[in-house]
Amino acid sequence: MKLYGPLGFDRWLLILLLVPAGTTVVQAQTPASCDTSYAQAEEAYFAAQFETAEALLRPCAQEVALQDSVRARMYRLLSFVYLGQNDSGAARRAVESLLDLQPTYTPNPAEDRPDFVALVQKAKKARQAKARTKENDRRWVRWALGAGAAAVGTAAVLLLRGDGSGDGPEPLPRPQPPPE
Repeated sequence: MKLYGPLGFDRWLLILLLVPAGTTVVQAQTPASCDTSYAQAEEAYFAAQFETAEALLRPCAQEVALQDSVRARMYRLLSFVYLGQNDSGAARRAVESLLDLQPTYTPNPAEDRPDFVALVQKAKKARQAKARTKENDRRWVRWALGAGAAAVGTAAVLLLRGDGSGDGPEPLPRPQPPPE
C-alpha cells in the first residue's frame, strides 16, 4: 500500500491512529456462547431476575447464524421471561417469532407455563384465521377477474355482431314450409 499520494504521509498516519479509536468491535454470537447464555438466562429466570435473563437471551434469539431450533428455544424462554414480567405484548411477539421459525411448534403442557401454552394456541389460531382470510380474498379476486373477463367478452361479442346500422340484430330467416 502506497502511503504517499494526495493526502500525504502525515494525514494517512493521522487517519490510521484515529480510526481504531472510534470503532467498536461487533462480535457475532457463537453456538457455544449462546448455549452458555441460555443456561445463565434459565438460571436468572428461575431466580426471577427477568431483566438479566432478557439481556442474555435477546442477542442470541436475534442471531440469524444460529440454527432455527436453537433460536426457537431462545424465544420460548424469552416469552417465559416476558410472561414473568406481565408483559403480554412482548410475550406474544416472542411467541410469534418462535412460530415464524417453527410453524408447527407445539408446547408441552407438562413442562411449559399454562399461560405460555394458551398464548401459543391463541397465536396459532390467529395465524390460521389470517390464512383463511387471505385464501378467501384470493378467491374473491379470482372470481372478480373471471366475471370481469366474461363481461368484457360478452360486450365485445355484442358490439362486433351488429351490422353497423344501429337497428339491432338481423331478424332470423323464416323457416321453409314443409313439403307437400
